[in-house]
Amino acid sequence: MTGLARGVIAIDIGGTKIDVALAGPDGAVHDRQRLPTRAGDGPRQAIARIGSTARDLGAGASRFGLTVAGAAAVSPGVVHDGGLQLVPTMPGWDDYPLAQEIGAELGFSDVPVWNDVHAAGLAEARSGALVDADPGLYVNLGTGVSAAIVVGGTVLRGAHRAAGEIGYLTPHESALTPVGTAPLEEIVGGGLLGPRIGALTGRALTSADVLASTDPVVQGLVHQAVLTLAREIANIAVTLDPAVVAIGGGMTAAAGLILPVVEAEVRRRVPFPPAVVLASYRTDAALHGAVALALGAVDRIPAAS
Repeated sequence: MTGLARGVIAIDIGGTKIDVALAGPDGAVHDRQRLPTRAGDGPRQAIARIGSTARDLGAGASRFGLTVAGAAAVSPGVVHDGGLQLVPTMPGWDDYPLAQEIGAELGFSDVPVWNDVHAAGLAEARSGALVDADPGLYVNLGTGVSAAIVVGGTVLRGAHRAAGEIGYLTPHESALTPVGTAPLEEIVGGGLLGPRIGALTGRALTSADVLASTDPVVQGLVHQAVLTLAREIANIAVTLDPAVVAIGGGMTAAAGLILPVVEAEVRRRVPFPPAVVLASYRTDAALHGAVALALGAVDRIPAAS
């Protein structure tokens, strides 16, 4: 059809849910659907359902003046050309060639697939809290803890595509943590913060429980965990000298607990402290990063004359 703008499909694959969205050339999301990942059933079934959903969205794209011209996806773990690594919550997904399989399912030869937090950092750099921040640091606090480093408007992905995996940092409090674990993530990641504090207090607690608790003992333990995170962010800031640190992810629902501690530690420990701000995309930065990646892929395709 003539007169339609080139839109894209953006795919955000998570451990429990998958978001599939239709976006226009300006990056605006016009339609989206959410699916359960069913990660334990393996990647093939998820790719098939992603394909079906993407085709449904594409069938309605003309309502928004769009035709689907490309796609991109983001996923947890370290994403490289051969597939995924470090995705313990998604058994059977290691080394699965996501880019090739999604491309084959959707009929596109160039489907970028990035780590979800790297993509989130890209979204913040393009249209969020890290615009013109050079360098900038995006810290994602969700089930896990990870970061994206932005230099010159580009995300530094690293030689092994593992840059920013700060959950593997070893704070002083965890110096004896066995190799192969993620010490910082075990202390403050949303997946383990509640159970860890629950074990210390003899109660069954979730992370939401401990972040909302008025119990002074629990509050003290939460503060210690956040302080540990803040000191590691300060150490990273000393190394990178970022202009801005943007904090996003699901745990920013407790931003009132987290940001003041991070700001104070950064001011106290960093010679030239950066601004510490909430990310513009609080919980869907990765999806918007996938939109940016897909639009970049489409820009590499000559427009039909």
